[in-house]
Amino acid sequence: MAIRNNRIIHTCAPLVRVTAIISGYSLLALSFLIGFDVVARKLFNFSSVGADEIGGYIVATMAAFGFTYALIEHAHTRIDIFYKSFPIPLRIVANLLSMLGMVGFASFIAWRAWDTLNESITYQSAANTPLHTPQWIPQSIWFVGLLIFAVVSIVLLAHALLLSFRDAPRALQYYGPQTLEEEIEQELSDVEGLDDPGAHPPTSQKETLP
Repeated sequence: MAIRNNRIIHTCAPLVRVTAIISGYSLLALSFLIGFDVVARKLFNFSSVGADEIGGYIVATMAAFGFTYALIEHAHTRIDIFYKSFPIPLRIVANLLSMLGMVGFASFIAWRAWDTLNESITYQSAANTPLHTPQWIPQSIWFVGLLIFAVVSIVLLAHALLLSFRDAPRALQYYGPQTLEEEIEQELSDVEGLDDPGAHPPTSQKETLP
């Protein structure tokens, strides 16, 4: 994927991928907890305390960190029916507008998440459940995920804006939607990598920041 050759992405990727992996293992642990709950209820008439509540926290935080992972992997859906027929200046404008919309969305939900967290801290809110979880604990993790999403979105928008003035083709390559051929090539590369991890070692491509 073209965006993977972007040094800004390479800088953000380690932290984002670690949080994505942690989120994935958390979801796996949740699935085991739910599975245990189902078996225990069926066979022993026993239920663990707080599985639903813990599941809600895990799904919320996983989504928050997943936003940024999808962003750096260029996985958010873009409707590009007319994009290919646009002249280059209009493509650049379309890319910047889409990224500006993403920044607006990410900043808004991070701001509202902070308001929610601040209110929970101020009023020492606790969940009305058997666990009585202090709400600032899961909300803090949730807020961090949304904050990372907002910050990375802003950084990518700034980089795209700078490249648009200094190197338009590279701006299109990094921040435009993938073509069908690029998506097919990426899928084939991923499948071949799974079949033989040593056959396609990652190649490093140098980029000089503008």
